[in-house]
Amino acid sequence: MLNFFRKGMGSMFAGLLMAILIASFALWGIGDPLSTLSSSEVAEVGEEHITINEFANAFERDFRQSQTRFGETFTKELAVQFGFGNQVISQLADRKAFDVEAKNIGLRVTDEELRNYIVTIPTFQGATGIFNKSFFDQTAFSQGYTSSQLEEIMRADLVRGKFIDALLANVRTPEIAAATLTKYTTEERVAEVLTIPASKMTAIGEITDEALKAFYDDNNPLYMAQEYRDVSYFEISASQIATTIEISEDVTREMYESRIANYTKEEERGFVQMLLDDMDTADAAVAELINGKSFEDVLSDRTGDTAEDSTFEAQPRSDFVSLYGEDAALELYALSEGGYTKPIETGFGVYIFKLADVTPGEIQSYDDVKDGLSSTLKLEQALDQLFDVRNTIDDELAAGAPLNDIASVIGANVVKVENVSIEGIMPDGNASSNLPLIIDFLDVAFRGNIGDELFLNEGLANKFYMVDVENIYDATLKPFDDVKEQVTTDWTRNRRIELATELSDKIIADFETNAATDLATYQDIENGDYTVNTVTVGRANAENAVAGDIHGSIFSQTVGGIQKIAAADGNGFVLIRVVERKLSADVDEEAKTGTNNQIQTALQNDLMGAFTMHLYDALPVVINENNVQAILDQLVTPTDQ
Repeated sequence: MLNFFRKGMGSMFAGLLMAILIASFALWGIGDPLSTLSSSEVAEVGEEHITINEFANAFERDFRQSQTRFGETFTKELAVQFGFGNQVISQLADRKAFDVEAKNIGLRVTDEELRNYIVTIPTFQGATGIFNKSFFDQTAFSQGYTSSQLEEIMRADLVRGKFIDALLANVRTPEIAAATLTKYTTEERVAEVLTIPASKMTAIGEITDEALKAFYDDNNPLYMAQEYRDVSYFEISASQIATTIEISEDVTREMYESRIANYTKEEERGFVQMLLDDMDTADAAVAELINGKSFEDVLSDRTGDTAEDSTFEAQPRSDFVSLYGEDAALELYALSEGGYTKPIETGFGVYIFKLADVTPGEIQSYDDVKDGLSSTLKLEQALDQLFDVRNTIDDELAAGAPLNDIASVIGANVVKVENVSIEGIMPDGNASSNLPLIIDFLDVAFRGNIGDELFLNEGLANKFYMVDVENIYDATLKPFDDVKEQVTTDWTRNRRIELATELSDKIIADFETNAATDLATYQDIENGDYTVNTVTVGRANAENAVAGDIHGSIFSQTVGGIQKIAAADGNGFVLIRVVERKLSADVDEEAKTGTNNQIQTALQNDLMGAFTMHLYDALPVVINENNVQAILDQLVTPTDQ
């Protein structure tokens, strides 16, 4: 049962907050160690602050939820590279800004309002529709909060919701705007489409060497051999250094013993809970249990809840304590399987717990984890050594040392790559086998010139590399005879396009001069056999009734006009004439409602954006980007698993 709630809490909680914040609005959404933090805050919002812990916790919470959606390959390093950290701090700052302004103008939510809201949320209710405090507690736990923290978060969200409701309450779509735009968006047009394929142009004339040579001379860039380069490089990474490090058995075992808690799984206990209103009722329930009535029957009779709804899967003692307190944990962990506790009084009522099952705790053995521990220690030491290597490289660069000497000093292998293009291809058409697995390596190699100052470039995953350009083989024009076949193909295609252009322009000129009534008149022009289609299409081009470029032409013309566009496949041209516009005399009410909502949402988002910018200036909101970056750097630092 608990697993069911844990699986659903992410989407439920997101939906809960979104409902409070209004569905149409979404709040918008940096290397030094922590020792460089200039203060204990990452942002100042008026007289209030967003603390380092608040930011770190929000990042971790949102990252875990995102990783659940995207999978384990979505790492913290990737998240930071994609701007995840900036998004988190922006959301925190935006929310805090509204909270501070709401407080400034005196907006409040009473305890009664908060209670009434919480008890009406279906996720917190049992099968009978009655609020179940345990469900609320489990929701809080699954989101990384205590119950009281979740209450305060929901209180702040309700206040913010009041504020936003008031801010947006009078945003309305003008009737005439909705009606006019609806007519515009539901307009249909009838058009003729005449296709002039270049492939049907057969009268291209004689293909002579003179014509081909002239085409070759006019289009030299088409027949250039690529630029090739010879480069040397070395790379150094933490993972490479780690392979050279030996970790003794004594060190690994010492690490295991010092971190034994990381490899210890607590005993877990599953339970059925009964939540009663007062101690008298609880005492009566215990009496029924003593007299032989089953826990499940007493639960149903006294609370209306089913055993299924009140059963929670096994969880560690620490989790249970965070929800129910130490006194309840002492009682539950003193039971044998099937036993039940005495009544335990809390601020939300009186609990009686039945022990459903026990999953024994266990400790991973040293032999099971020593390989992982050794790898972790190697990587930690490798990172330290990598820092020293970088300093050595900086010293060598400052002294003007060449790449080979620098590589020799740090013990790196120099790799030579000869005759490679920017695509990584050699003149024989094969891919070079000496290229490193570095995304932007070739871009860097082709950015510099022979004799340029050397730089240490940073790759991903604690990898660095250096490139030196040794030779540049400039792009050269291939001899005509070597590319004559390709020139012939290109000339023929170009000639067909010229003829298709001439014919298309001739049709347009004749149509405009002689006031022809339709494009079908030209279907057989010059003994051709060209296709004419009549299409009726809406402005939305539902189901892609016509190609996008044709649709764009149809709705950019006036009725009776004619326009030539290139065929999407490059094979000639398409002539398009708009025959008729169809505007409905009556406004479609369903479409009008949709248009009204779209305009209203756009206006609301614009207002929210403008008001948020106002709050940033007026309160003001100041984000400490150095502290944000320092926290992000710390969060993505590898830790022991």
